Amino acid sequence: MILTLTSFFLFAYILISLILPGPGGLAVKTAAALLCLVFSQKFLIYERLGGAFFAPDLPRPFLLVMETLYAALVILFFLLLLKDLAGLVLWLSRQMGGSWHLPFTVAQRSGGLVALALALGVFGVWQSVKVPAVRTVEIVLPNLPAQADGFSLVQLSDIHIGPLLKGPWLRSVVERSNALHPDAVVLTGDFIDGTPDQLAADIAPLGDLRAKYGVYGITGNHEYYYNVAAWLPVLERLGVDMLHNEHRVLGPEGAEVVIAGLPDPTEKRFGGPGPDFEAALKGAPDTARVLLAHQPGGAREHQGVDMQLSGHTHGGLIFFLKSLIARFNAGFVNGEYDVDGLKLYVHPGTGLWNGFSYRLGVPSEITRFILRAPGNS
Repeated sequence: MILTLTSFFLFAYILISLILPGPGGLAVKTAAALLCLVFSQKFLIYERLGGAFFAPDLPRPFLLVMETLYAALVILFFLLLLKDLAGLVLWLSRQMGGSWHLPFTVAQRSGGLVALALALGVFGVWQSVKVPAVRTVEIVLPNLPAQADGFSLVQLSDIHIGPLLKGPWLRSVVERSNALHPDAVVLTGDFIDGTPDQLAADIAPLGDLRAKYGVYGITGNHEYYYNVAAWLPVLERLGVDMLHNEHRVLGPEGAEVVIAGLPDPTEKRFGGPGPDFEAALKGAPDTARVLLAHQPGGAREHQGVDMQLSGHTHGGLIFFLKSLIARFNAGFVNGEYDVDGLKLYVHPGTGLWNGFSYRLGVPSEITRFILRAPGNS
């Protein structure tokens, strides 16, 4: 309901700011208004035609077109907001004797803004569905043994295999990850948007992930929306060691690294115990500790580990929305943070969020971490 109302508000603003005062007669304005109204209600269309808001059972080309047009409407809303704020400032200046007006004619401004919104819509949706590039991050961990200097982790997060991202895309991600020859691969939740029956073939490439000391994962909130009890055996069969309030010790004696994992807090809503930080580290040796937690918000409560790897936020999706998304995630949204000595990395996502398949200025990534011992950075 909130998304539907928000989308209708976007339509209403575009109607008032662009369509009604714009060029064209009644027939043109009516047609433009109806088209915008239809595109703005993509969530209702998905639910009616495909059975779900976020993971509708609809053809991928149709979904790509709808995502692009909806994204263009969102971008157009913000462009019009900037235009109207500039117009207000210029109007106030004229009241004080100025003579500045907005440039170009109403028709030229309207056409230019629509064209720019459509171009950014296409670009942003392409950014969200392309195979991401690799980003390498070096992080010094005070408790990392000198013998473990250079230990490499590859993090994949929020891959969201479902209506838009399919098996071929995931296979390319796996190939790029394997080419890095990591010591370990970690998957920080939100693997899927659908059931095992729907996505068995598309998730299968995960089974080809390779790392010297194994592949480890934790649940995100979306696993619980799609029957986590059915998904956990599938992921384990694919070679993903799913950590549920537990840890593993990797590496030879004297060069150990601990990887611990928490389930997503959403588990509590579905009758499970939820994250237990103390249980996850019980009995862990006194060496470098890396914690996997899908949502970054609890980082301040996780003192006792050297680094936390999270996801969930998708980096804010659009560069100018980062601060807003951060407010819902304890101030964390994208990249590196120092949380009272704990090194937190919030992954922008390897895949996309099917609720808004769009990125602008926040690219997806496959993240390669090189862990450094003190004095070796």
